[in-house]
Amino acid sequence: MCFSFLRTVRRCAALATVAVSLMCGPALVWAQSSAALSLLAGQTPASGLPAHLKTPAWSGYAQAVQHNWQQYQTQIGAPMARWASRELPAFDGTVFYPFSGPDFATVSQLFPNAKRYVLVAMQTAQRPIDLSELKPQAAEQTLEVLTDAWKNYGRDGFFVTEYLDKYLHQNRVRIGASTFLSTFFQLKGLSLKSVVPIEVSADGQIQELDASDAPWRSARFRLERAGQPVVVDYLRIDLSDKGLSANPHHRQFVHRASAHPVLLKAASHLPQNSSFSIVADSLTTQAPFIVQDETGIRFSQLRGQFAIRLYGKFERPHKSFGQYQRELAKAFAESPDVRPLDFRVGYFKGGSYALIVAQRKS
Repeated sequence: MCFSFLRTVRRCAALATVAVSLMCGPALVWAQSSAALSLLAGQTPASGLPAHLKTPAWSGYAQAVQHNWQQYQTQIGAPMARWASRELPAFDGTVFYPFSGPDFATVSQLFPNAKRYVLVAMQTAQRPIDLSELKPQAAEQTLEVLTDAWKNYGRDGFFVTEYLDKYLHQNRVRIGASTFLSTFFQLKGLSLKSVVPIEVSADGQIQELDASDAPWRSARFRLERAGQPVVVDYLRIDLSDKGLSANPHHRQFVHRASAHPVLLKAASHLPQNSSFSIVADSLTTQAPFIVQDETGIRFSQLRGQFAIRLYGKFERPHKSFGQYQRELAKAFAESPDVRPLDFRVGYFKGGSYALIVAQRKS
């Protein structure tokens, strides 16, 4: 499987190069200090804790991050990484994660050697927060909001969309996706070198913007992992048919990005909705390899073009999503080769979790 997968990737790469430059442009970047990253991860910087953070709110936040990150790692992250090492091919190129939110943890567990991760969601990036620069009252409110966010993540393994919107719009300090991404980088031991705002240009290329006056809707993070460069591009893009039709440059970018291995998780079954047909069609016609839970591409749409392996258990979607994926439920019920899954993934369904691994047929 691994060799055929790599051949497929090379063939797709030769036919369709993602229109993104990883070269440093002329834009001014915004550097986040190691102290600021430590604080986001609930760690005391080497320079010591700023005076205005020596509060119960800080203590509660630090405990929440460490406890819930450990809970996530024990119950989800580590088992997921072990599963990926057995079941997924080693891959060190680009991975595309649409409908991602700021969930770097999952994509990096499943593809730990990727050199570039492209995350696309509706949440605005914003500048990463530096807790040391906030005034005491703003810091206390922000710490309370972030503490609540981490309690949810430790249990669920994802951030709820409506909560992310609340963190951005209802907090005095606007908490965007970049703050959570920066925290993940620190917790996972990646060294963050720079952050720069980006946008998709008229020809579907990623364009870096000056950090001083950009709106920070999207962001590029340059990192190092074990001395090797890694790029994380987070883009705010409306993936609905309406959004992509109104923005042809976004449609072009998504189509090209879809030529890489894809992850779909906790996507609210949007790729199965007729109003998201453009992105679903791009993924099914372009992607060499898809890893998804039941909220991704319709099973019937995958079956003809991909060799499929089923993991875990799937009988019905979460109660919030009606009757999606009936054919997938039938496949799980009838397949003699459903493989085990020993970790939670996606929405809570009383211990019933599923992953689908789809490799394009040669």
